Amino acid sequence: MAYIIALVEDDPDLLDILTYNLEKEGYKVYPFERGEEFLELLTKDVKPHLIVLDVMLPGKLDGFKIAEIVKNNEAYRNIPIVFLTAKSLEEDKLKGFELGADDYIPKPFSVREFLARIKAILRRYYPPQVEPLIVENLTLDPEKFEVYCGDKKVELTRAEFKVLQTLMENAGFTVRRSTLMDALAPFGKETQSRTVDVHITKLRKKLGPCGEYIKTVRGVGYKIDAP
Repeated sequence: MAYIIALVEDDPDLLDILTYNLEKEGYKVYPFERGEEFLELLTKDVKPHLIVLDVMLPGKLDGFKIAEIVKNNEAYRNIPIVFLTAKSLEEDKLKGFELGADDYIPKPFSVREFLARIKAILRRYYPPQVEPLIVENLTLDPEKFEVYCGDKKVELTRAEFKVLQTLMENAGFTVRRSTLMDALAPFGKETQSRTVDVHITKLRKKLGPCGEYIKTVRGVGYKIDAP
């Protein structure tokens, strides 16, 4: 996914440097030197994932005013905002955060720090989607905590789910008993080899036809694989 970042900075050299480095990281960047130009972007149905605003801008609209306009718009109020500014006064920072800013980066700053803080905010607002794990007819969805064998939903305990997830994350490879014992530890289970065997037995039974995918690797552990 290519995140869209709107960047408003009146220093053309800094604007070019930040745009270049953001694009190098794979972001789609819309650079502007004036706030009015940025607001025109919003009229074109382009919705950025993140807005970076210099506080001191030429024209009638400074960064604070632009942020106020964005936050008062129902369609854009949830977009994270980062302020860039040469001002480091506490009252200016407080004003920025009161307007809904997510970060406040005082100048001068390193490009490396800038990129790290941008990435952190994007991760917080747009956490990566966890794809379902699939082995033949068996599907495990970590996000929804659901397991299906074909079209039939399988009800599992949290511990059973974790054991199956560990196996499916390593589909085709042998998972040692010690690894499965570690997977059970957070659930208050006794971390004994026998405990793993009990959960495997229950899983095979509950999974029905898909239980045949779980293979025993004698003396080592278990693996899951399609027939």
